[in-house]
Amino acid sequence: MSTSELRREIKRAVDKLTPERLESLADYVHFLSQAPLMQRIQAAEQDIAAGQGKNWRKVWHASWRAVSLS
Repeated sequence: MSTSELRREIKRAVDKLTPERLESLADYVHFLSQAPLMQRIQAAEQDIAAGQGKNWRKVWHASWRAVSLS
């Protein structure tokens, strides 16, 4: 199976999904595309040590707002 055939088959399968299932699939793809947890923790520790850490209150508020608006 060529790459283009595989893409067409995946597109057909995704097109058949209901909106609820499509949201779940998008969440799963986002989860898979994240760096491994230990790598994210090490990067966060390095940022904090360099004084460039994230303000998690702002991050949480932005994510909470995005969820509540959808």
